Amino acid sequence: MLYSITYRLFTSVILSLIFSTTLLAQTQVIFQVANIPSGLKRGAVGLRGSQAPLSWDSSLKMTQKDGNYQVVVEFPEETKELEFKFVLFDKDKKPTWEGINNRSLFLGNKETMTYEANWDEPAFIDPSTLSKLEPLALLQDFELIKTMLLEVHPGLYRYNDEAAIQQELAVLQQAFNTPITHGEAYLAISKLLASLQCGHTFASFFNQNGLIKSVIHWQQDKLPFTFRWVEDRMIVQYDATQDRLLPAGTEVLQINGYSTQEILDKLIPYISSDGAGRAARVAQLEVQGFDFRYDAFDVFHPLVFPLDQAIWTLKIRKIGATDSEELVIPTITIAERYQTLINRYPTFPKDRNAMLSYEIKEEGVGVLKLGSFGLMGWKRLTKDYKAFYKEAFTAFAKQQVKHLIIDIRDNMGGNDEMKDELATYFNVDRFIDNSREGRTRYLHFPESLKAYIQSWGNPWYYDLSTDKPEEEDGYYIFPRSHSINQKNKKKPSVFKGEVYLLTSPRNGSLAYYLAKDFKTFEIGTSLGQETDGNLRGINGGQILFLRLPNSGIEIDFPVMGDFSLTPQANQGVQPDIPIQVKVEDVQGGIDTEMEYILRMIRQGQRVGKRD
Repeated sequence: MLYSITYRLFTSVILSLIFSTTLLAQTQVIFQVANIPSGLKRGAVGLRGSQAPLSWDSSLKMTQKDGNYQVVVEFPEETKELEFKFVLFDKDKKPTWEGINNRSLFLGNKETMTYEANWDEPAFIDPSTLSKLEPLALLQDFELIKTMLLEVHPGLYRYNDEAAIQQELAVLQQAFNTPITHGEAYLAISKLLASLQCGHTFASFFNQNGLIKSVIHWQQDKLPFTFRWVEDRMIVQYDATQDRLLPAGTEVLQINGYSTQEILDKLIPYISSDGAGRAARVAQLEVQGFDFRYDAFDVFHPLVFPLDQAIWTLKIRKIGATDSEELVIPTITIAERYQTLINRYPTFPKDRNAMLSYEIKEEGVGVLKLGSFGLMGWKRLTKDYKAFYKEAFTAFAKQQVKHLIIDIRDNMGGNDEMKDELATYFNVDRFIDNSREGRTRYLHFPESLKAYIQSWGNPWYYDLSTDKPEEEDGYYIFPRSHSINQKNKKKPSVFKGEVYLLTSPRNGSLAYYLAKDFKTFEIGTSLGQETDGNLRGINGGQILFLRLPNSGIEIDFPVMGDFSLTPQANQGVQPDIPIQVKVEDVQGGIDTEMEYILRMIRQGQRVGKRD
């Protein structure tokens, strides 16, 4: 998802070459691209982009000059920033795009500026070369954040009272009273947003402009391994060090002199999650290393614990060792780590589609792995999920599967369509309950924010008065029908065997709702750990993107809050059978939850039963 016309593509902005941190308009940009591989089939080299006179639908032809390709583009005075890509095309049909994500460009205060690039190579920004953000500009951004919270955010007072919110705003305002870096501004905003306890409100990892993305994502300041937090201990999963120095199961005790426990405690306050649960925040601070997700640890660790030089000094303890040892290893970029992992480990997920899979084990056990419900966003799922479900359940029927394990432990949410389609394979009349109501805190969207808002679809959220909601205690309450409550259109042959759902603290948003509905409609037995999300309700519906005009930082925030009609505990969905993962299991390569189910099935025991 992006802040510009590329919302319709839901692709991600790639790091960009920034010529100025000012927002003054420019009129002329000279675009140059070189090093186009001779083997690529092409008729011409062109440029496509988000702002007129560029377009994502047609190419502006570039001319060859001194071995490079060049085009001069005049932009309107009001253009502040743009996204673009170089393309190869023949009659402008089905162009060959650069393999990287969108380039982005801030237009500086020169009459003419030049953007030089190599084909398929993103630009790099050194944060130390950027000017600090000045208080006057930051305080203008602060007023927009304040308006967004006090006048729009539906869950502002779900967990906080007015005094607590005002105190958090005062802390942010104080931080903005002195010149600070883009990274420091990102941290200060993230800490405020995390205090709301809303998993859908954060300074997005995905939707930032090129400057912010370069600061938080593209620096050579990442760890050369992936890890899990198990019993608050950092346990290595995949090793990307050049000499394979960190085998799976290694425990990392210290990083650059800080204990991993101290690091975890200092990073948690920056993590947005629903309600008061700690486990969900800890889970977000694991590094999975996938190319199609950003990891919060990668973002916040270098900002909270900045590096003096491009090395990590680690204190580690390998499996079976009684003593610790020290390693000094170079830092790495996200791209370098990912490339090493997919080259080194054949089973490492190469794209989001790998998050959907199924298999049939012995003894009539089927496993359906649903690691994502994402149909939109950066490197979105492109697999035909309906065809995937049909293929999987057809195979389960053909092989007479009697026990079905649905594994959503890596699922962080996504689109309702995927959950609704899954429901059609179970004998449930209705799959979404009506025990909650939708609320907003406004009818007419603040005019002061509109110039800085982007999202997808028509802006129906600007005027909610036509729905004629009831007003009560500072909320506008919408009719019960506002919540989806459609009848489940069951497949002719639904699955009738035993069903088990594996859950984890990563299960927020739609994955939370799946876990909740799984229990509400008694589809089967859930096992694992408490989910993210919250029984009191979560905020969602339409997500808006507030682009702060001076810092350039983008904030995701929801329009509508989902509120339970009855009092609920401040927690996610508790599994029927809680299973805590032990360090020894992870180090031994044991999938604790999966092995528990399989062991019970082999022994002919009933895995679980509701009270």
